[in-house]
This record gives sequence, structure tokens and C-alpha cells, in this order.
Amino acid sequence: MKNVYLFVVMMLTVVTYSQEKVIDSIKKKEKKVSIYYGGFVSFNDDFNLNKKLRNSNLPELKTSIPDFVFGLNYFGKKYSGDAEFGFLYSKSDKGANEIKQMGFNSRIRVHYNLVDREKFAFTTGLSVAYTGNEYDIFNKNNTIDLNDLEPNNNSGHVNFTNAMLYFGPSTSFYFFRKSDWNVRLNIGYEFALTRGRYDSELGSVINNIGESGNNRFVVGIVFN
Repeated sequence: MKNVYLFVVMMLTVVTYSQEKVIDSIKKKEKKVSIYYGGFVSFNDDFNLNKKLRNSNLPELKTSIPDFVFGLNYFGKKYSGDAEFGFLYSKSDKGANEIKQMGFNSRIRVHYNLVDREKFAFTTGLSVAYTGNEYDIFNKNNTIDLNDLEPNNNSGHVNFTNAMLYFGPSTSFYFFRKSDWNVRLNIGYEFALTRGRYDSELGSVINNIGESGNNRFVVGIVFN
């Protein structure tokens, strides 16, 4: 997850640099590049990890995961596209046990403009996405003794990560293009291309599994 912070800094630098071009384009009434933000929900196939969690009588991962996104949109005469970054968070509990999922999404869309009208547009094409996840499983009844921080004497916490690469078709609907609050609906279906096996900085992972074939349906609304 350390590389996430570097990526965020790079994205913010790009956004800051592009903001000047957005202002210039607005003045020229040719808004080709714009900054946007919004929310998405990913509807995943059931995670293979949930089988392990069920067998251990632990809370399972939610298959519907929300995330907050921001990015840059380009809209030309024939083609349009996005470069976006998002943060995701989800948690569930069962009894005294809880599992948290935190991570990020980075995504690029390349679309062809099928409909380009003054107030409405419809585009379609392909998207590539990369998702990094971090998972924490812990018991909420744990006691932490600051006088005894020896790791071998403290248990009840499991931490691991995984990453996935996705590819698939996507469409975008642009509404209220002439107003100050442009609204866009993004819809896509993404196929998992990588194995997505689990890893941990805290130790070796045995009896490992992957999430290959765990595809997802993605829908979101953004404003710019």
C-alpha cells in the first residue's frame, strides 16, 4: 500500500496542472478537459476468500463495495476518455469479529462518441482498471497492553493484501452539459485478468487462493 500514496501525489499534481487548462477552455467556451468527482459501486462475484471465512465462522466480505473517485475527463469531436483514481472501504462483523477492506481503484476509459449533442452525449468503449486491497480481520474484544508489546504475546489480528487487473466494456451518459453541474452516469463490466492471490507483510501465506474469474459490474455517477 506504500505505492498508493506516491500514486495519489502524482494524481494530485496532474489535477493541479490540468486545472489551469480547464479554466482556459471554459473561457473559450470549449470545455474539452474537466475535473470530476463522484461515487461508484462495484458489484463483485462472490469472493473465493469468503469460502475460507465461512469455514472459520468469520464475517464475510461484502460483494457490493462503494468507492469515492476523482479524475480527469477529455471530450473531443470523436473520442473521449477518463483517467480516475478512487478509494474504497467496506466492513462487516459477526459477533465480536470484524473484517475491514480498504483499497484503491485506478481506471482509464477510452470511448467513441456515438451521440454528441448540446445537452446530452452517449459514449462507449473500453476500460482498464487496477485495484489494490488491504484486509484486516480482528476480534473487537482484544486487549492491548502497552507494557507488553511483544508480538508473540499479542494475537487476534490478521492482515493481508491482494491486487487485481480488470478489462472490459463501458458506456457513459452525459446529462445537463450546458449547466454548471454536468452529470455523467458511467456503467461497465470488468473481467478479472490476474490471479489476485493473497500476500502479507506480516508473514508467509499458506493454503493460498486467488480471485481469478471474479468479475464485477461497475456503476457510478460523477459531477464536473
